[in-house]
Amino acid sequence: MAVGRDTIGYSETKGIFANHTMMSYDSAHGTQVEFIASTGRTYLLYPGNTVIVKGSWRLDRTEKSDVFNICFRYPSNSSNPATGNAGGDWECQIAGFYLGALREIIPGDQLGLSRGSEVPFVLSRARTNFTSLLRKLAQ
Repeated sequence: MAVGRDTIGYSETKGIFANHTMMSYDSAHGTQVEFIASTGRTYLLYPGNTVIVKGSWRLDRTEKSDVFNICFRYPSNSSNPATGNAGGDWECQIAGFYLGALREIIPGDQLGLSRGSEVPFVLSRARTNFTSLLRKLAQ
């Protein structure tokens, strides 16, 4: 099978996510920041929370060789404030759609989300960027 120039495989796709911190923003949640570790763990800084929401992630193959789903699972005692759905189950979406909704990606865990349970600061729902958050962390 010939592989096109724009096609990437499983390992390359996983490398986009693993050991990166992602920032998204939408009107339902506000700004969310999540460190996605190569170990399959995630560390979510959610607006208004005083603790990090620890979860899991995985990359699933689909019937298309160049399309993968990114899946997240958060604790069963957590809930999605926007939908009211309880945690505990895997929720998946096409990895490319997830990437398209991100505002920024930075390498590593520069905010230290994986270092403990307490948040480094309470995140506002307001739209922001990593430069501002890193400045806040340094204060």
